[in-house]
Amino acid sequence: MNKPELCLQWKDLEYSVPIKQDLRTRLKFWQCHRKPEELQILRPASGCLITGNLIAVLGPSGSGKTTLLAAISQRLRGSVNGDVLLNGLRIDQNEMTKISSFLPQYSISVRTLTAYEHLYFVSHFKMDKSTRTIDKKYRVNQILIKVGLKDCADTRIFHLSGGEKKRLSLAEELITDPPFIFCDEPTTGLDSYNAYSVIKTLRQLTQPGRKLKVSESSVSAFLESNNENIEMKIMTPQEESFHWSKSSGLDEDFRKQYAKGIICSIHQPTSEVFELFTHIVLISNGQILYQGSTDDAYIFFSKLGFYCPRNCNPADFYLKLITSDNGENKCNAIIKNNYEQEYDNCSRIEWEYFGPDSLNQVNNIRKISWFYQVYLLVKRIGIETRRNIKETITTAAFFMITSFTLAIMYSTVQGYNQITVSDITGSFFMISSEIIFTSSYAHVHEFSQLLPILRRETGEGTYSLSAYYMANVIALIPKPFIYSYLFFGVIYSIIKYSKGFLTYISMATTLSVSGLTAIAYGTFISSIFESEKMASEMAAPFDLVFLVFGGIYYNVNAVPLMKYISLFYFANEGLLYDYWSDVTDIDCPIQSSMPCVRNGTDVIIKYAFSTSPLTLIIDYFGLLALAIVFHAIAFFNVNRYVKKFGYY
Repeated sequence: MNKPELCLQWKDLEYSVPIKQDLRTRLKFWQCHRKPEELQILRPASGCLITGNLIAVLGPSGSGKTTLLAAISQRLRGSVNGDVLLNGLRIDQNEMTKISSFLPQYSISVRTLTAYEHLYFVSHFKMDKSTRTIDKKYRVNQILIKVGLKDCADTRIFHLSGGEKKRLSLAEELITDPPFIFCDEPTTGLDSYNAYSVIKTLRQLTQPGRKLKVSESSVSAFLESNNENIEMKIMTPQEESFHWSKSSGLDEDFRKQYAKGIICSIHQPTSEVFELFTHIVLISNGQILYQGSTDDAYIFFSKLGFYCPRNCNPADFYLKLITSDNGENKCNAIIKNNYEQEYDNCSRIEWEYFGPDSLNQVNNIRKISWFYQVYLLVKRIGIETRRNIKETITTAAFFMITSFTLAIMYSTVQGYNQITVSDITGSFFMISSEIIFTSSYAHVHEFSQLLPILRRETGEGTYSLSAYYMANVIALIPKPFIYSYLFFGVIYSIIKYSKGFLTYISMATTLSVSGLTAIAYGTFISSIFESEKMASEMAAPFDLVFLVFGGIYYNVNAVPLMKYISLFYFANEGLLYDYWSDVTDIDCPIQSSMPCVRNGTDVIIKYAFSTSPLTLIIDYFGLLALAIVFHAIAFFNVNRYVKKFGYY
């Protein structure tokens, strides 16, 4: 009896996207009642991927190779027509995500982590929550050795070569040991040697009996090089099979019987690389022209009169054959018309080896809790921040230069009189503005930089988007407190404010809370616009509105409700109340023609701020409420964006 196989079939897959129209066209009355025109990216496509096969998807640029892979793997967002089946059973997007992995064209990961750290973090998210720490470390070590990254396990990702990054991306997907792997241009940017190395690794994964054969000495040496002080047990093949199946969520028999099926879109492979593939798919203009084994392809095309010249790279020959120079290619029509279904090997699968109940055993991983996800993500962000310490110190240094500049400008302020009242109040406004603008603009580009990794990891179900967002918020909390206390500390120690240490603490705390809200505001701006340029330019109108209602340039009593949308208002009111609320005497010239403020309460009232004993509490509550609103809108925008555009 033949060894059972898994067959992933796709039938009549189609994918279209709306054609963007200019504003004038959209405003036409009759257009409102018409269905938007669509551009068909993928025409009805059918085929299969059997475990044990390594398929190359060949086609000219823009032919739909990546779209085909995304449609089969159900990573596309939007309307994809057609069916995807596993041994005759229709599977949905959730089930497909569990039995497959998708390697992007470009490496997407936290660049400051080492290869080992990256995989170790991923193992917590992807492996069953009951898996012991020692088992996770064992799994990571085995995979690193398998993909040839043992020697650079402690190397940070941004120092890895292109080929090593590709293999690391592959290693990440092997954590759950999926039966099917989709690779989008795995050789992009690699030289011929590294390209061959990556594809050879993929070919090895498709071979039956591919268990990782690692000697006790090599694993022990590897753990020792990673400073892992754990007890290592080398498992027998039976123990290893159970260990892998339990932690990956795959049923033991299910995993033990099947090799992997891998399909890659690839651009102009060398002849050595091409020989590693077992099958090819030729695609042009979103339409599959041919699928079959590399041996059958030679026979098929020879029968049609298309002979591959001796010493010619078959991949180049096939690409040249199906590539059109003027939009029409008669060869494509000939190939398509003569392509017959006997090349579809899925018809030979022995279906009795796979029943409906098996889908329930495909991947029953119990994910770690939401709170543990947040903890791990905070830890990862912390490592990234610590390893970017030079950048942090540089930012802080420029921040301190600004504080010294402000301190020197106001260093002549002394005592309480009508002139110094304006100077002191003006200094508070400058300080709050600097804290708010610096904190907000530092995060205006937040999500335009994070979206690639967010779309990949949340799209693959590594962790929830809400867990990442919360972790990002928590990780940023210390930043405004550190900067505010340092920034205001320099100014407070130089300017003769004639107040004590407790006033410094109170005012620095007010600035810190303002900084927290400013970060939320910057994140909110970042979430609205996809590009960094648009986010920077469109922040100006928001800044203008908030500044106008900040209480310095405009009497906010004229529009009492509008002031509550401005973080500048709460920040300025809090600072003035902190400083002036207990000042009882201010010099007032006897012959002054201008109205005098005789105490701190008069100063606060002059700027239309509150003098209530609850002012600080209300200001803190207002700032935190604004921060929550900003973060809520930002999360909604990011979530909408990720769902709309999906993995790509």
